[in-house]
Amino acid sequence: MDIVVMKFGGTSVRDQAMRYQAFKHIRREVSAGYKVVVVVSAMGRHGEPYATDSLKELVTYHVSKREYDRLLSCGEILSSIVMSDFLQQQGLNVTSLAPNEVGIRTDNNYTNANIITVEVDKMMNLFNDYDVLVAPGFLGTAEDGSITTLGRGGSDTSAVALGGALKATYVDIYSDVEGVMTADPKLVKNARVLEKISYDNLIALAARGAKVIHLKAVELAKKNRVNLRLRSTSADHIGTYVVDEEVTTLSLAYKAGYTRYEILGGVVRPIKCNALVKHGDYWYAQAYDEEVVEQYLKEEGLSFEKRENYVQVTWMNQQRTPVELTFYVDAMKLEETLNFLHYNLI
Repeated sequence: MDIVVMKFGGTSVRDQAMRYQAFKHIRREVSAGYKVVVVVSAMGRHGEPYATDSLKELVTYHVSKREYDRLLSCGEILSSIVMSDFLQQQGLNVTSLAPNEVGIRTDNNYTNANIITVEVDKMMNLFNDYDVLVAPGFLGTAEDGSITTLGRGGSDTSAVALGGALKATYVDIYSDVEGVMTADPKLVKNARVLEKISYDNLIALAARGAKVIHLKAVELAKKNRVNLRLRSTSADHIGTYVVDEEVTTLSLAYKAGYTRYEILGGVVRPIKCNALVKHGDYWYAQAYDEEVVEQYLKEEGLSFEKRENYVQVTWMNQQRTPVELTFYVDAMKLEETLNFLHYNLI
């Protein structure tokens, strides 16, 4: 039995028009003789009613993490049932799976659970009756049967974990871009699709902020040698192959949410705060580390001025001997900086 796992993100299942685009990809694989596992994220993005970030805003964090995971699971469960219904309307032989039927068993580290094992016997039996199984991504089940979530980007992780356990021919990650790009195409008009990229290069990109696939997922793909393809829901482009070989890659990535610190009066002894990174005349830290950083600076008797809303931009020449250049820029200048670097360096 040849199996393909196809993951569709929130923008790919947000409405009937996008679900139809996803259906065309699924139909193609079924017509080619594959059994298909469709892994779906919650529908839409923040502000849309069933998106995960919208569900988060329904509570004020007074609930337990276990209850919180149960709430967040609703988005993916709804999405899987809606997608199954839509695919049945299009004539496919399909059913949706409950979280416990997906077979991803985790520890009870709620909101960021770790996968312990993946049990696929239920899926393999269902393939005797169905061509397509729709699985809610992002979710696992703990030993006591409670629902857990796998953390940010967890649907990517679900797809890769299932692909490895099912020995899938391919795991295809579908999104609103055509594959791994030389830069964010929403900001850089001349960004190009990379035909292929190595696991290690993709890990480096994901770690530096590229959002095409979650870091944990690509690390798992490398570990289990999963055949990954990164593709577009709304285009027929073959996308980017992730390969186990050396590939030279020129690319730009960026990570938002930094604060810039200017130490007034100079630094008379070394800064010993792991959260702070020196670049040029300034120090930078991610916004969520502000409290730790400022407590440290005050304890050291250092006066400072800070400015928020900075972005870390990384240019990477990934080859046998990788070369990186890192810049910190005001978020308002991000698009200008990316286009300048792309034009001159890629």
